[in-house]
Amino acid sequence: MNKTGDTNSFQLSRQEFNRIEQYRRLKETSVLVILFTDIKEFTRLTEEKGEQYSSMIRKYHDDILISTIEENGVGLVIKHIGDSVMAVFSEPSSAVERALKIQERIREFNETHPELEKIRVRIGIHMGQVTVENETKLDLFGSHVNRASRVEGLADGGQIYMTYPVFDSAKGWLLSIKDSHLLWRLHGRYYLKGIDSPVEIYEVTDGRYSSPKAPVNARKKRSFIPVWACAALVLLGILLTAGFLQLKSTEVYLVNWNSEDTIIDQKEQIILSGNKDQENRRVLNNISIGKHLFHQNINYIVKNYMETDIKRGKNYITPSFTANYLPGMSRRLDYSKDSTYIQDQQDFTYLLYDKKNNRIENKASIDISIKGLVNPSHNELIIFTYSWLVSLNGKTLSENELQVTNNRRNMEARNVTEIIYEDDLHYWYAKRFTSGDSTELEIQSAYIEYKNK
Repeated sequence: MNKTGDTNSFQLSRQEFNRIEQYRRLKETSVLVILFTDIKEFTRLTEEKGEQYSSMIRKYHDDILISTIEENGVGLVIKHIGDSVMAVFSEPSSAVERALKIQERIREFNETHPELEKIRVRIGIHMGQVTVENETKLDLFGSHVNRASRVEGLADGGQIYMTYPVFDSAKGWLLSIKDSHLLWRLHGRYYLKGIDSPVEIYEVTDGRYSSPKAPVNARKKRSFIPVWACAALVLLGILLTAGFLQLKSTEVYLVNWNSEDTIIDQKEQIILSGNKDQENRRVLNNISIGKHLFHQNINYIVKNYMETDIKRGKNYITPSFTANYLPGMSRRLDYSKDSTYIQDQQDFTYLLYDKKNNRIENKASIDISIKGLVNPSHNELIIFTYSWLVSLNGKTLSENELQVTNNRRNMEARNVTEIIYEDDLHYWYAKRFTSGDSTELEIQSAYIEYKNK
């Protein structure tokens, strides 16, 4: 599968999103567990054995995964992306249990079909809250999908990797299984593409068949610091703190601050004294008197902003962030006799801040249309015509119309992304997804610092 490095690779149709929402409401949960899989070396298999053979292997694979995930209504398969499967669960222990069962049934299939190429599946699991005021948010869900995909990308065939929240919630179930052969291990904290902070990676496996194995060719956060360096840092910290307290004319305390990393004036991350359990934590950064901008990077399309005024003496600041969503829209056409054209237009308002913290209010408009037409001289080909018009503050940013021909029998997912506009603060891109008779067009803006991630 071709992974492009962001959640847009996993754009959901309205029907798929509705299924997620129905499942969430049925399970009465605001937290979902996302399980992501793919087949190791599936591209090589297709190139060497041909499309017909690889399609047969994928069908066997899909039958095993769908029946295992959805057995007794425990999980729900949401999407197939080439040889990958995306599914959701309401409970971490259920997701881990079904992941182990998938690997078990894949092993059984390989043993009973020695004439076929062995199927080796890698699995990544992540979980998180997806609702705000009891309404599921696509951007929240998309960020968790992105993490699950990145975690899966670290794994090798036959492995199950998960993030700390999943393991922490499922370890009670793991410990409760008596006389089991299960093994689990913390491999450490790894940097995932497109995600700033390192993520703790855990593995669970059936010890009768394999042992936990750390990710290969992945960037791990190193935590070892020599004793002399620790002593030097402590001494330096004492000296800096003493000098800092002498020169500082303001004291800033953050009250009941959340866990997100916070940036001051788009320059430096806040450094807090004490620990997370304290109600009031002092800011150790040197903050001058006057107006300041706090912001939190949530993902490539969302930042939390908060403007505040620092006065001389003690300042107690409580979080009052406003989430700012960059505009974007996608539409999908599943071609049929009764569905040959789709069109939509939406208006957006959003904020940007320049490097001097000046507030910039924006109004954008996106107009999308997709038309499908079967080639009259070649019924196996379909011609998709994409049109879009993007305007910002009354000026046209991008306007285009193009045609793409796709083989209707080719179910392999194809993604094409092009940047259509950029400035110092954000950029816009157009992404096309095609698979058989289906296609999607997405127009999305993103913060400029995420451009090459």
